[in-house]
Amino acid sequence: MEKGRNLPIFYLKIRDFNNNLDAKVYNTEEQMKKGHVLSILILLVLWQMAAVSVGNDILIPFPLETLRCFASLFAQPMFYQAVGSTILRVTRGFILSLVLAMVIAVLAERYETFRSLFAPIQIITRTIPNISYMILALIWLGSEGAVSAVSFMILFPVFYNAFINCLSSEDPALRDVDLLYPETFLMRLRSRILPVLLIEILQTGRTAAGLGLKVGIMAEILGQVRTGIGRQMNFARLNLDTTGILAWTLVIILISVLSDRMFSWLLTEKKKEEQ
Repeated sequence: MEKGRNLPIFYLKIRDFNNNLDAKVYNTEEQMKKGHVLSILILLVLWQMAAVSVGNDILIPFPLETLRCFASLFAQPMFYQAVGSTILRVTRGFILSLVLAMVIAVLAERYETFRSLFAPIQIITRTIPNISYMILALIWLGSEGAVSAVSFMILFPVFYNAFINCLSSEDPALRDVDLLYPETFLMRLRSRILPVLLIEILQTGRTAAGLGLKVGIMAEILGQVRTGIGRQMNFARLNLDTTGILAWTLVIILISVLSDRMFSWLLTEKKKEEQ
């Protein structure tokens, strides 16, 4: 009887512990948000002080003027055309690199000979400088096709390394189960490999999306495309419009933040489904 009476008290203590833990997590998140706001305010104050001390908007424009220029972009049809063109080019390279890296990683995990043959190519793709990719792509494909190609060549090693490391870290106990109860490759692909890779896609995609955007815009500037964020930034550079350059930089930051939030939300939802 005494043991039974103590059970409700035990459960109450567990509930109180969980509530306290949730409160601590919430307080930590609130502190982080306040810290982010404080950091932004400090940067704006330092930016304002630097602009006042220099007194030349070509070198350092004022923050308020930059924000006005940033806001005015949303009222221009050219803005949406430029952003859409850049995102489309980068997305093509992103999807192509993701799919090809996943296929090759699955084959490399399945066949050791294939993995050994592909290892030198993996090393080469990781060591070639980004500017070499850009120049070669411009020569081979022209300015329009170069952006997607450069995004693909930069992101492919990122996805492949993530996928192959994920598959190689599989629990050895599962491999022992395979020996006892063999499955066909297609069954194993559907039941174990693809669900694991889906989580890795979302985790790696957060980093890869921002990286692909930055590299793609660099390729646009170098290739002087007809439309895109890179063209607008290059046009602002030619006109010594530093305010415009910083305004488009804020656009890039905004797109990167939205992309990161999207992948974070998808990753959270996926983990909730698995619980």
